[in-house]
Amino acid sequence: MSTRIRHATPLVYPKLALVAALVLVAAGCGAQKMQMASARMAEAPASAAAAQPMPPPLEKSVFARDPQGQLTEENLQKILAAPIELDLPARVGVIPVLTATDWRGPSPDYRVPAGVAPFVRKLRGTEPFSLITEIMPIPSGALGMEALREVAARYRLRYVILYREVLAKKKKANRWAWGYATGVGALFLPGQHHEVYGYIEATMFDVKTGTLMFTTRRAVHGSKRSNVWYQDDKLAALTSKLVGTYAPDLAGDLMSDLYRYADAAQLENERRARIAAGEPAPILSMPPSRVIAEPTPATGGTN
Repeated sequence: MSTRIRHATPLVYPKLALVAALVLVAAGCGAQKMQMASARMAEAPASAAAAQPMPPPLEKSVFARDPQGQLTEENLQKILAAPIELDLPARVGVIPVLTATDWRGPSPDYRVPAGVAPFVRKLRGTEPFSLITEIMPIPSGALGMEALREVAARYRLRYVILYREVLAKKKKANRWAWGYATGVGALFLPGQHHEVYGYIEATMFDVKTGTLMFTTRRAVHGSKRSNVWYQDDKLAALTSKLVGTYAPDLAGDLMSDLYRYADAAQLENERRARIAAGEPAPILSMPPSRVIAEPTPATGGTN
């Protein structure tokens, strides 16, 4: 009786190949799951960082308590990151800032500039301000911003408007001055040309945080012909009349800029809130009214 031997090799190899394939597939699936888990773990800190709460508005000044009011890098970034707070209506004071006339220090002349009265008169009764009061003038550079905050706090003011006049005065002889040679002409001929030019400005100052909000500036210019008598007095009268005419316009510009500032603050705070909530930063889009039109090509003209 013979024994028949069966070879198992052809049957074992396919089974081993099948097992190996299953192992590779399982390993691939496991690696893919690990990669997906790692990706989710990596996205979690990013989303958590993107959803960080907004920093609170500034509650106090972070400038140094010295005349220079120095600022560290950390506090500088804190100011830029904080949302803008606008607390209106509020009590507001107007402080005239006088330009120093002596190189050795601030001028001791504390006369109120001529444009302050019409400037304050125009602001009184306007909606954003519950009260407008004048504050004694200060020489430019005499007080630091922190000392200015202390002066405003004594008036219990939330905001202060820094009013300043930067004017140049010039006088020269014109063609009528030839009549002075007659002797009689010097009594009445307008041989002197008086001119005043420069600008007046108003800066909104936040007393609570010690930061400047915005500056509004208006150019002024005026001239007049006069005779040779009392030229300094006539030049001073021209200056007073000029700033008295333009100061109410500056007050109107300040009010317009204040409303623009409020709109800009609201837009910026909303944008920061969306970013803090994890939303993507919106792309700046130009409104149709602000699109700059293409210049029209010149078609020529007549001489």
